[in-house]
Amino acid sequence: MGTILMFGFGSANIHAEEDGFLHRLQREMKVLGWNNEELGGFMYAAQEMSWNGVENGDPEMVALALHYCRQNQVAFQAQDRVQLAFNLAAMGIEMEALGFARRNITITAIGVSREVGEALKARTNADNTTGKGDLIRDRIRDQLCTEGLQENQERIMERLTNRVREGERSGNRRAAGAH
Repeated sequence: MGTILMFGFGSANIHAEEDGFLHRLQREMKVLGWNNEELGGFMYAAQEMSWNGVENGDPEMVALALHYCRQNQVAFQAQDRVQLAFNLAAMGIEMEALGFARRNITITAIGVSREVGEALKARTNADNTTGKGDLIRDRIRDQLCTEGLQENQERIMERLTNRVREGERSGNRRAAGAH
């Protein structure tokens, strides 16, 4: 088990295992120029979610996809970035398990990020609070079709949905235990 790091953000302390996915993702985001305030907001939101099932995800790919949105000034809230990061990590694991090259996975992740950003911009404020996880998974499905990966789309989406549901169940158990 790795060392636990604590990140200060306001009055909250954020814990990330040194060798865990979140710590590796934070390190990749920092390399890409994210400042401490941006990282703190992301990590604060990330602690509310269970990262079970994506520990072996590719933090570099996820950071690149998030960075694409940041470079193109997509105004994601921290929680939206966290949901996107989790779903991209799960998508990458599933695509890798099916034998896709890292380059194709990264291109797909950046395409998903672009589409999610455009969809969030187009939503009204009233719409903007619900169904973001579904929106992200819909954009993953769309991007898989765009990239010519239709033959594996159903299998990837089924496995991705199961992985996300398991993460949500773990997060709900975690939140129930905290109250």
